[in-house]
Amino acid sequence: MRRIKNEQGNTEESVSEEVVSGEQAVTEQAVTELPDAPESAEGRTPTPGDLLRSLPVEAETRGTRYVSAQAMQARLFSVYDAAAAAEEALAMVQHQLTLTLNRSYYEAEEIKNLAAELDSLLALDSLELAEALDEGDLVSEE
Repeated sequence: MRRIKNEQGNTEESVSEEVVSGEQAVTEQAVTELPDAPESAEGRTPTPGDLLRSLPVEAETRGTRYVSAQAMQARLFSVYDAAAAAEEALAMVQHQLTLTLNRSYYEAEEIKNLAAELDSLLALDSLELAEALDEGDLVSEE
């Protein structure tokens, strides 16, 4: 494993590959500095779900549809703090981290579904918080 710098100057770990059912699987691809994550094509900062969705894209560019459980685990850890903003999102990430211990790989569709669920849980929590602020349900610390 070797460290490389990407175009934004962030340090990344190089990718190693393993064979799964006759195809290669991406085994590790962890960006170590997420606050400086590149903006998406729409010019916005990527959501935690976008970071998960990038795993299958990386795998496809390498000619496989499989993503290793280790790569998924690394990416889940990278979105852990963002998921902590919503109790249900954090529970989902923790559950998926546990599942990575007993798996070898993920398929792209499964990761895309998890990413969509994560984004919707975080958006729902943000909406509920905004509604609570509008209604004055939160108690001040005075």
